[in-house]
Amino acid sequence: MRIRLLHKFIAVMALVSVLPMALLGLRLISLGQLGVRTAIMELNLSKADRIAADVNGYIRSADGALRAAIAAMGRMDWENKQTMLTALLETRPEIRQLSALSKEGAEVVKIISPYAGTGEELKKYGTAPGFKAAMGGARHLSIDDNTRAAVFYYPFGKDMVLRAEADLPAFINSMALQRVGTEGFPVILDAAGKPIGWPGGLTQEKANAAAAWEISANAVKSLSAGSSEFTDAEGREMLGAYSPISELRGAVVVSQPSEEAYSYAMFMRRQAVYVVLVFLLLAAAAGWFMSRSLSNPITELTRAAEFVANGDFSRKAEVHTSDELRDLAETFNTMTAKLKAYSDIQVDRIIREQKNTEAILFSTEDGIMMTDMAGRVQVANRKARSVLGIAQDAPVEGKMLEELITSEAIREAVLDVFGSEQEKYFREVELSRETSTRFFKCFAAPIVAPGKEGALGRLIGFYDITLDKELARIKDEFLHSITHDLRNPMGAIKGFVEFMLKEIPGPVNEAQKKMLVSIDRAAFRLLGMINNILDSAKMEAGKMEISLAPVNLRDVASRVNSLLEPLGQRKHIKFDLEGAENVVVNADAGLIERMFTNLIGNSIKFTPENGTITTGLSDDGDHITAWVRDTGDGIPPEYLDKVFEKFEQVKGQKAGGTGLGLTICKFVSSAHLGRIWAESAPGQGAKFLFSFPKGLAKDESGKVIVNPGGTV
Repeated sequence: MRIRLLHKFIAVMALVSVLPMALLGLRLISLGQLGVRTAIMELNLSKADRIAADVNGYIRSADGALRAAIAAMGRMDWENKQTMLTALLETRPEIRQLSALSKEGAEVVKIISPYAGTGEELKKYGTAPGFKAAMGGARHLSIDDNTRAAVFYYPFGKDMVLRAEADLPAFINSMALQRVGTEGFPVILDAAGKPIGWPGGLTQEKANAAAAWEISANAVKSLSAGSSEFTDAEGREMLGAYSPISELRGAVVVSQPSEEAYSYAMFMRRQAVYVVLVFLLLAAAAGWFMSRSLSNPITELTRAAEFVANGDFSRKAEVHTSDELRDLAETFNTMTAKLKAYSDIQVDRIIREQKNTEAILFSTEDGIMMTDMAGRVQVANRKARSVLGIAQDAPVEGKMLEELITSEAIREAVLDVFGSEQEKYFREVELSRETSTRFFKCFAAPIVAPGKEGALGRLIGFYDITLDKELARIKDEFLHSITHDLRNPMGAIKGFVEFMLKEIPGPVNEAQKKMLVSIDRAAFRLLGMINNILDSAKMEAGKMEISLAPVNLRDVASRVNSLLEPLGQRKHIKFDLEGAENVVVNADAGLIERMFTNLIGNSIKFTPENGTITTGLSDDGDHITAWVRDTGDGIPPEYLDKVFEKFEQVKGQKAGGTGLGLTICKFVSSAHLGRIWAESAPGQGAKFLFSFPKGLAKDESGKVIVNPGGTV
């Protein structure tokens, strides 16, 4: 991404001046906010401690007076006890009433404080937890849910309990609880976490909501004072402090919204932001001024450099500053002048080299065309133009390859070669003229410059193979002619040898019979070679007919083994047959037998003495696969595909033959819409496999097809 000089200067000015100040201001504000938080927390905690101490003092005062009265009444009669209790109420206005409860919890005597108003009916408190605790010998203090009064239960003589109510609400009202700030407030909670005191003007609903806060629940359970930040039910951030009320087992919670507590700190932050923005504007103005003083000369140099890049060396950079940029412009102008002189020299040299290259390209007899990777033609010599039908004076540079070729057949072959990524891939192109027909081998190769990894383009070549084709045709005609002339004499020789072996002309002795057998075998081998040459010629010419009929491949393989087994007896070769018992398919029985004969005969040549040749069959449902495996020396990896080509034999293996047996097998496999291949490793024997689909049939035109629903 390109960043302009103005932006860079502004960024640098901001980093150098504004950013440190902003970071310092934020740090100071954070420290100030932390100090404010600490001070507010301590203030709220102090207020909570004071309220808790006042409540504890009130409860302890009432409890002390009641305990002293009970101790003094230990040996008094009931009349004196009542007098004592009445006097206690008159002197302790915070105690609203006193009751003596029987062991069943019923009030026996009730004394109402003169400050509390009229009397009430006698009640029963047998089920109250405080009564049960006092009957067990322990003092109990609780808060009445309705009146919020503090209720004391004391053991009182034998099987009696003294019950006293202290006017806790009146005491809390006398404390005149005040709000904290505008929205903060304290709340007093009992042991159950219910609010029993809050500032005047605060509604019961807000007090109940405060009692439901998590800090309130933690305060009631806590044994010591503390403070924390929390979030209320409305999602506001709050500051809270609490102090436990040990006498009530409750607590005092003082809370205040964080926004209100930090209002001054927030004011300071806004002021700091304003200052930072002002400094940022000043930095931008300074950066703009400095960038303009630098960018104008640089822009002038850039424009001059663009002219030089386009080959115009006459443009000068005009810079009128009094600094190093003026020196740079003068140096640039000097460099431009020297580049112009050097360019004039190089242009002459390039023109001379280009003419030499064009002379080489256009003088060669092979067609050469160079394109870029997208197929746009850069150059094409005379021969390439002639092959592709392009006029010699027609412009080709920059045009697409497919647009220049007029012949559809040639275009398809050239584009196929151009787009292929296979190494040494080529296509043959036939070019017909009125008086002659020529053949060219079309190939493509990447154009790579020295020192660069990627290809710069593609080179398309056209090599004239007309003479090679003619020589191959003459060779095939010669072989075809000579083999036809040899077949009849060889047939006659083999026929007369068979007559003599059958002793039709007369008896022969054992020595003569062995000679005749050798002659017969040699004639058989020579006749096989002749037949291979003729069949190869027929297959190449497309004259080999295929007749489909149900064939049992196991029977064919077994029959060929029986016929060729005598050839392997001299080397004591063992013949095995494995696989399915009954494999019946639609195929040409004669060609299939010919394939087995060639493969097994080939294995006999290369299998050493006491070796094994195994013929096998398998059926996978859609295809039939057959194989011939021997225990010979094997085939080198580089020959696994070559052995199926005409006259190709593994170098160094002297086994005789014409080198056409496997080629015929390849033709037979292809005629059955199948394939043939070899698997081998040196020293581990060779395995030849051929496979073709089941359900072969012929269509109306006689072409072999696969009938999916066809059965044998």
